[in-house]
Amino acid sequence: MRTFTEQEQSIEDQAAFWLVRLCSEGCTPEDRFAFEAWKEEDPAHERLFLQLQRGNAVVDRHMTDPRIVAMLEEARAEGQAGLGRRMLSAVTSRSAGGLAALAASIVIAFAAALVAVPAFRGAALDAPPQTAQTPGSVEVFETSVGERSTITLADGSTVSINTNSLVEVSFSATERLVRLARGQAYFEVRQDVARPFVVQAGDQRVVALGTAFDVRFDREDLVEITLVEGRVRVNDVSRLYDTSPATGDRAIPDPIELAPGQRLIAKAASAPEIVATDTVEETSWRNGQLVFRKRPLAGVVEEMNRYSVQNLVLADDLRVRNLEVSGVFNSGGRASSFVNALEALYPLEAERTERDEITLVWRE
Repeated sequence: MRTFTEQEQSIEDQAAFWLVRLCSEGCTPEDRFAFEAWKEEDPAHERLFLQLQRGNAVVDRHMTDPRIVAMLEEARAEGQAGLGRRMLSAVTSRSAGGLAALAASIVIAFAAALVAVPAFRGAALDAPPQTAQTPGSVEVFETSVGERSTITLADGSTVSINTNSLVEVSFSATERLVRLARGQAYFEVRQDVARPFVVQAGDQRVVALGTAFDVRFDREDLVEITLVEGRVRVNDVSRLYDTSPATGDRAIPDPIELAPGQRLIAKAASAPEIVATDTVEETSWRNGQLVFRKRPLAGVVEEMNRYSVQNLVLADDLRVRNLEVSGVFNSGGRASSFVNALEALYPLEAERTERDEITLVWRE
């Protein structure tokens, strides 16, 4: 395993580099393995990394503070030397209070431009990934209507968040917990046997190990879980403490294990259903597209409305509602392009019924 030389910055500066690198768009799986190898070299590495991470947590809320603007200029003028030491000093300073943490965040904001990336890529790539998120912290990620976002977690797992969704991430020493408060997300999970990856959506608790799956929770009475690869186990949390009517004993249901290509449909007040599904169609939203294969127009319109502020409505006509639609359509933006495609391919016409509403009717 290659170790850093004294010329390649102090431990504090190495920690600062990794904090920036793991959050950058160019972060690769090799980078994450190298980070884990670096962290395992010395307990002090992880301790310093977590200190800097805590200081960086406030950067988004305070970037316009006049004191921070001054620190930006100072950080720019000072350049790279002593980057991590300045950050660590700011985070651990008690006398400066909250402003100290802000100072650390500001230096991190410039770190990407100041630290030379190639100098830190020499660590071994064979170390197993582990979670590096601050224990007890909660990160919140939210998308608006028509927006998508992909985040890389500190353990190397990635979460793709679909339109109008809210995700809360909370890691501990024993569990990596993600709560899907609403919407839809696709998870690509890095294996960590000591800390299982758990997704909570409504009453459904999904436990995954080294796998890829999609969870949808945009209705309070419905959770859908699609497994693309690997294995997941699903528990219905609402039933974990049910009691048997006959004996009064606690009846803990067995978890449901899905196979790739299966989708679990969990509706309120009914037994979960497992169906075979087209994973390409179910996860096409990740590429900004929606794939429909002989889908009734009513279902297609319901899906498209998730991505646009312009609402589509169907006429009260079974010919319209049951019309089978196939095609690949772009998600996001206004519905006009989708409507134009429908009018060109099917006997349909669009009528503007309200300012942000279009009604599809049968074209005679």
